[in-house]
Amino acid sequence: MAQINQPSSIVDQVVALRREVDELRKRVGIGNATISGGTFTVQDNGVIRMVDPDGHLILYFGPGGDGKQIIRIRRDGGADVMYTYTTDSGRQFWALTDGASDIVASDDAASGTGLARPWIPVSFEKVRFGDWPKITNASFETVWEANFQKTHPFIQLFTVEGCESATNGEGQIVITDAAGQSRVADSWSMGPGLGRNRRGPYALPGPPYAGEVRVAVNYRRTSGTGNVVGVAMDATQRQT
Repeated sequence: MAQINQPSSIVDQVVALRREVDELRKRVGIGNATISGGTFTVQDNGVIRMVDPDGHLILYFGPGGDGKQIIRIRRDGGADVMYTYTTDSGRQFWALTDGASDIVASDDAASGTGLARPWIPVSFEKVRFGDWPKITNASFETVWEANFQKTHPFIQLFTVEGCESATNGEGQIVITDAAGQSRVADSWSMGPGLGRNRRGPYALPGPPYAGEVRVAVNYRRTSGTGNVVGVAMDATQRQT
């Protein structure tokens, strides 16, 4: 007759099985894991790392060399894509980098506000009345024009314009997409005197970097014998 297991032998088998499972877990680590309706928390200076098959660190969330928390994301092969960094003053900044790991965009750690890179050009325009183009044509003339790649959904600009005594005119903004289709985005009337006006924002056509967009500022004289004058300045692509 076969021997019947006694309670002590069953307990021994369970303990041995648990020991084997623990050893197996240590050897293979965690495979696929799913968190459903819960939270995955790393605390007490814990670290999340991802390393590629060649040993390059690709993703790092955790303390830096100074103990402050940082984020680092790298391309395949180990070149930086994005990271946060702590300056000597103790302030942190974020940086986006190109394939050579040079910073192409970052915030300003010294002041704590705004961008450090890229540097954005600021244009100057002529503001003396006598230096501006003078329009006498009864049909619209394109006086100012910008051709550029769309990067944002909208554009806005400022115009300074007006008419000489006893003269009236009109202005308009025409936007042309990469396929050459044009639309009048805005139009307005002008009388004697000068005024500064914000125009827009106007929706820009097409997806970003899909071809050259053109924005034209046109003027014409509608009555009188004097000049219509106008200048477009401070155009900016912007968010919604």
